[in-house]
Amino acid sequence: MKTLSVLAALTLTPFALACPVKQGYVANGLFKNTAGAKPICGPLYQTFRFSMAGVKWTEMYEVKAGRVGQLRTSDFLALIRRGRYRLVKQSKTVRSQVYLFERGSHSITVVVGVSGGAQYIGLAGQ
Repeated sequence: MKTLSVLAALTLTPFALACPVKQGYVANGLFKNTAGAKPICGPLYQTFRFSMAGVKWTEMYEVKAGRVGQLRTSDFLALIRRGRYRLVKQSKTVRSQVYLFERGSHSITVVVGVSGGAQYIGLAGQ
């Protein structure tokens, strides 16, 4: 039984510790989470984090498309622009959108996509 508990703890710990969101903030604490964005911390976040290897921080949030009063992708993009980051690159495909913002030597990559029925926004920064 003790072995099973240790195995369960080792298996679940990476997911429990893998949500580095600072309470009340987004983008590694750069901006207040005024929109009430809900973090995603499970396997989808893990996949995003590994795909963004080499960046200093990653975060992921759930977004709702087209619902009044719900967080939208445009809310995140506006938040980053208000922080004096400028859009330097943008690409869109059928399933995703990628935006690169820069301010001096700092950068924020924004990835918007759909996985199953969930729409998400991933943030990664240097």
